[in-house]
Amino acid sequence: MTGAGSPHLVDARTACARRARTVFVEVAPWRVMAQGPDPIRGSVPGAIRTSVRSDFAGRPTATSGHLPLPERTAVRAALRAHGVGPGDDLVLYTRRVEELSSAARAWFVLTWAGFRSVAVLDGGLPAWVREGGPTTLATPAPPGHPAPPLSYDDERAGGRRVLARADVPEIAALGTLLDSRPAAAYNGTPDDPRSGHVPHAVHAHSAELMAPDGLLRPPVELRKWFLARRAVGGHEVGAYCGGGVSSALLVLAGALIGQQVGLYVDSWSAWSRDPSLPVERGTAPTRSAAVDTDCA
Repeated sequence: MTGAGSPHLVDARTACARRARTVFVEVAPWRVMAQGPDPIRGSVPGAIRTSVRSDFAGRPTATSGHLPLPERTAVRAALRAHGVGPGDDLVLYTRRVEELSSAARAWFVLTWAGFRSVAVLDGGLPAWVREGGPTTLATPAPPGHPAPPLSYDDERAGGRRVLARADVPEIAALGTLLDSRPAAAYNGTPDDPRSGHVPHAVHAHSAELMAPDGLLRPPVELRKWFLARRAVGGHEVGAYCGGGVSSALLVLAGALIGQQVGLYVDSWSAWSRDPSLPVERGTAPTRSAAVDTDCA
């Protein structure tokens, strides 16, 4: 998949060629995604070091999920302190291919916060190294001055749709709600009445979006994957996971094929804690019989 085809994803070769005019942002996951030592020493030279927990999530509340959205002003201030403004070209990457959803979460938050040019590096740091991109162990020097206070894209919010809890049942029943967690979490267990999934949600494990080489699958395959889950068309499509990270990868993949996918950021970590909300268990995805959202 090449960077020329979408403003949301860039391949390593294109990123290397544009290095001089790009701000790279390394995104650490909120939890360990792979065992063993880091296979690559160093980072992209000059890359800003960030993490999902500290930079792309807010403080949890009694009713939120464990990784709620941060305040827009906090996101903007953090990047401005690094000399980054809303018009800079940002490329987000993770150190391991298993962590790509963390870069997708950062992409969602930054575009929602009004940054205009944000792309995810396909294949992350491993793809960068394979393409001959340089790495360094040096810590980036602090900026000489903060970015000028330019205007952010508040009107469109990057085209990102944030789903409230009240939106979820209607999308599940009348549109398509995708659950990006592994099958074991989606199915639930008989001994835990608050395990399972939102009623009518369709299982859509985000790991299936990745090809064996660690890159996202090409657009034609992504479209087939979404079509198989009745998630392409004019009806509303939403996604959730445990805390709005792996499901952000579904939002990114949808953007690559021109399908808007709303993100229920609070996700299962908020839904399951409310005993008034229904829970469904089992392996077979269920759908409302009153609506057919298949596309020709």
